[in-house]
Amino acid sequence: MSTVMGYDTSLSITGVAQIDLGVGAFDQVEAVGWTWGRPKIDAIEDVSPLGMRRRQRAMLREVLALTPDRFDLAVVEGPSMNQKFAALADERAGLRWMLIDQLLARGPVVLLSPKTRALLATDNGNAGKADVHAAVLELFPRAQIPKTGTGRFDVADAAVLAAAGAHALGMPWPGVLSKKQISAHAKVAWPVTTAA
Repeated sequence: MSTVMGYDTSLSITGVAQIDLGVGAFDQVEAVGWTWGRPKIDAIEDVSPLGMRRRQRAMLREVLALTPDRFDLAVVEGPSMNQKFAALADERAGLRWMLIDQLLARGPVVLLSPKTRALLATDNGNAGKADVHAAVLELFPRAQIPKTGTGRFDVADAAVLAAAGAHALGMPWPGVLSKKQISAHAKVAWPVTTAA
């Protein structure tokens, strides 16, 4: 069995998704289990470097508590390079790299851009979070992604990231991928490995 993780990091709510892969009918790699989480950290009053570090470390602890000691692949959403510098972008980047540092001790890690994540889910790299969420509910009903509630978009994003990694390890994508989607998936620097 192989395990693939997906992470949509945020300072307030991080989406985490896990897909366990096994060999199913006709010796085909398939998802035999889905789990997800959405750790939440309350806003802080102290925006000093020490206060922000505490917030990052608190989120990091929550996320790592949902992460197995070993996995076959982790897919982390990278920064959105087309947007202007937003408030707390630097702190989010710090959290992302703190997480990647810890994940690398547990298995290989790949960064996937937000545009690629949206494209794989919807065939539109500019799709919004609500569109990605709707697509994930349709593509991966067995994942039981929350339909409502705080953090549902973050969990859906994490599920797409994990599914992209699972696809790289041999899991068929539900439905037919467009040429754009196939090309986007192929451009990711996936590690050379096999699943299940």
